Amino acid sequence: MRKLDKLIIKYILFIAVVILVVFNYEQVFGYAQTMLKILSPIIIGVVMAYVLNILMVRFEKIWFPQSTSKWAIKSRRPISILFAILTIILVLLIVLGLVIPQVLGVLTTLIEAIPKAFNQIQEWFTNSEQRFPELAIILDRFELNWGQIVQDTVAFINGLTTRIVETTIATAGSIASVIINLVLSLIVSIYILSSKESLLLQGNRVLKAYLPERRYQRTRYVLSVLDESFSHFITGEVLEAFILGMMVAIGMWIFRFPYATMIGALTGVMALIPMLGAWISGVIGFVLITVQSPVQGFAFLLFIVIIQQLEGNIIYPKIVGDKIGLPGMWVLIAVTLGAGFAGIPGMLVSVPLASAIYKLLKLDVKHREEVQQLN
Repeated sequence: MRKLDKLIIKYILFIAVVILVVFNYEQVFGYAQTMLKILSPIIIGVVMAYVLNILMVRFEKIWFPQSTSKWAIKSRRPISILFAILTIILVLLIVLGLVIPQVLGVLTTLIEAIPKAFNQIQEWFTNSEQRFPELAIILDRFELNWGQIVQDTVAFINGLTTRIVETTIATAGSIASVIINLVLSLIVSIYILSSKESLLLQGNRVLKAYLPERRYQRTRYVLSVLDESFSHFITGEVLEAFILGMMVAIGMWIFRFPYATMIGALTGVMALIPMLGAWISGVIGFVLITVQSPVQGFAFLLFIVIIQQLEGNIIYPKIVGDKIGLPGMWVLIAVTLGAGFAGIPGMLVSVPLASAIYKLLKLDVKHREEVQQLN
């Protein structure tokens, strides 16, 4: 069969598949969602293995790197995996320990303060009616029953609290399911890390067996660019988040803002979401501080805007931008598209993926320009 005939058959098959997908997109997406749900522990395990590998490699360089003893060589990989897992668990426990108790305390204070605030508002209106009869005449036209309004508001808050408790109990089963999936994913990641070299060798053999040499080399190069972009992004983003969290915590401590430790830790975690994460933590901090003191809340808002300017113009470009080699405009576009397609996971993946595409396109354009100059 001639090459042209094979090419025509490929195009016909491709068009047929596209038509089938378009006319049966609900079933196709339903099957895809089912497969993703089934494979989610494996997919999460691969992601966990990739992140843990960054820490594991560093621990392997520390654990008797020059030793030739059998014990040191055999124990290096499992000990490094264990230390990598414990490091992430320790960081999560510290952050949760700093954030959750204070958030619960703020919510408790807020729930207790709202009825008192409405009582104070009711008293203020009562006193105002006595001092200013004209105001009483205006309010009477609206036929407002402030006592009933306060009772309805308090009843709504109590009902909301009850619904929150009921929802929490109802989601306990789903939380157990999530924990089971995370344990399975952790097991998958440990297996991948333990057999990293052999799995890479097997994957390389499969690529070489099924791809022509030129396409095989291109595929390897693309994978190496993706690996470089993602690893640099993760290390840069974690370092930048740590610096930003420390800046917020120290700055809040200097200016005597409440919840300095909690908001600093929350900022460090949320800053892992490119561009928008630190703003989200800033809004949360503004709400928490405003509940206690509106004046301090607005002062904190000004403080966080200044911090964001320093972070966006100096820290992020130097730490993350230099590592991934992606201009700020493309970072913003990548984050926006990633959020639109896949929410927070899309925001996390979009920047290193865009960085890899940007680098590959840049090299391809340069290569084509050189070819054109030769011709």
